Amino acid sequence: MNHAYVDASWHETDGGHGVGGWGLILLMPGTLPVGYQGQMAAPDNNAAELRAVLEAVRHAPPGEPLSVHTDNEAVIASVGRGRGPWLLADLAREVIDEAEARGVALRVGYTPRTRRHMLSAHDLANAARRGLSVPALEGPQAEVLIEQRPAVPEARVSLRRPGERVTAHVPLDPLSDVPPSAQALLAAITLARPGEHLLVRRASKVAQALWQRPERALLPAAHSALAQARQAADGQGVQVQFQGMA
Repeated sequence: MNHAYVDASWHETDGGHGVGGWGLILLMPGTLPVGYQGQMAAPDNNAAELRAVLEAVRHAPPGEPLSVHTDNEAVIASVGRGRGPWLLADLAREVIDEAEARGVALRVGYTPRTRRHMLSAHDLANAARRGLSVPALEGPQAEVLIEQRPAVPEARVSLRRPGERVTAHVPLDPLSDVPPSAQALLAAITLARPGEHLLVRRASKVAQALWQRPERALLPAAHSALAQARQAADGQGVQVQFQGMA
C-alpha cells in the first residue's frame, strides 16, 4: 500500500485574494519518503488541501492503491464520502476523476498533524506558501532516527537506506565536554557512506545548533571535536538535513 501525507497553508492577500501552499510526503514500499510542494492561487485553505490530494494521486504509481492521510475533515467528506461542501465539489471531482484515470484505488482518512510525516507535509506547505522551497537532496539518501531518554547513558541510533537497516547502541559519556545529545548525533553521522545525504530525526536543538555552528560550543574541547567531525563529513561529501526537533 502506498501512503501520502498531505497538508496545506493559506493566507489572504490584499484585495480579497488568497495564496496557498500545498505539501505532501509520499511513501512507497521499499523506498525512502519523497516530498513535493507547490504554491497556488486559492480561495481558501480547503482548496489548497484538495490540491495536495490531487498532487498525491498524480505522483503515486498508477494502478496501485493509495491511502491519503489528512487532518482536514472537509477533504475527507468531499473525496472520501462525496458529501463535502458544495464549494469543493468541482475540486473533489477532479481528484476522483484523476484517480480513476490512473487506476488508483483511493482511500482518504484522518491523521493528526502531530504525526511525523504530517509535520513534514505541513512544513513543505508553509514554505511553499511563503515562496520558499525546501532544498532538494540529490544522490543517495539515508534516514536516521536518534532515540535518547533522560538519565539513560545510551542512545539508540537507527539508520535506514534502500536495502539496509543499521542500528547502533551508542554509550554516552556524561563526563565528556561534548553534550550527550551531540555525542549521539556525531555517532549517527559516522554511519553515513561517502556522498550520502542524511535525513536526521529527533536530534536535539542543542545538537543541531552545535553541528551547524561548532563555534557555539562553550568548551574548547567540544568545539574542536565538533569542528573535526564536521570537517570529516564535508570531506566525504556527507550532508545532513534535520527533520523536526526533539
